[in-house]
Amino acid sequence: MEAQEKISVRHAGWRAAALALLLVLALPASAWTQQPAVRPARAQVLVLGTYHFANPNRDYVKTNVDDHLSEKRQAQIQTVADLLAKFKPTKIALEVTAGDERLQRRYEAYLAGEYTLRANESDQIGLRLAKMLGHPRVYAVDHSMDMDFGAAVAAAQESGDRKFLERFQQTIGMIEDLQKRQATMSVREILAEMNGPKQLAIGRDLYLQIARVRSGDKYVGADQAAAWYQRNFRIFANLMQVIDAPDDRVLVIFGAGHSPLLRELVQSDPDLELVEAVDYLGKK
Repeated sequence: MEAQEKISVRHAGWRAAALALLLVLALPASAWTQQPAVRPARAQVLVLGTYHFANPNRDYVKTNVDDHLSEKRQAQIQTVADLLAKFKPTKIALEVTAGDERLQRRYEAYLAGEYTLRANESDQIGLRLAKMLGHPRVYAVDHSMDMDFGAAVAAAQESGDRKFLERFQQTIGMIEDLQKRQATMSVREILAEMNGPKQLAIGRDLYLQIARVRSGDKYVGADQAAAWYQRNFRIFANLMQVIDAPDDRVLVIFGAGHSPLLRELVQSDPDLELVEAVDYLGKK
């Protein structure tokens, strides 16, 4: 009896397998030749974090940048523009307040030979490269909002948050170290290091550390960090108004402090693909 049950089970298994095979064979020929789904094209975005060529000293960490209109620096900036041109951007977005029509007027004057590039990075890389590539326009995507680092540091001192102050000073020290070395580095080398993983992580953590700072019942650090995030969210919203086709290749040129968050926003968008600046600038 037991042997008959085993045979019956085997027969049932064979019948199931035969039925499955018949179902597979009955599929139309197209099912056998169907290719895997092709991933839709995504607009490419390269975020280039920069230092301020014109040294406006509006940042918390003050800098001592040499003359970027000098012959030596101009040659180095041209090298950077040549390297970025290999990305073949179709649009260039700059750290200029969205809606500021003066940027486009300056660019058109530059095309006509009636404007001399100023020392800032928007002119030196953005306008220079746009002209090289024959772009008819450039795009202003910034949103101005102040962030008060000093208020966060003062609140930490007032509340005795030694852990934050120590970490903050360590971070500032690492930023200042790079700035001291800039005098002996080419513009390409500086930008390559600033857009590498180590400096990007330092820049990201600097703002996240601030969020912990309180003073009594006031969330001083969190409010300042939130304002910084809000500014960058608005910059990203402005950028998305510029990107209107899946074959767009957009170069975004902003101060390095914006890079970590703008990069994360690009990476989070299913319609965008983040392109690494160091893939074109090379390693330091």
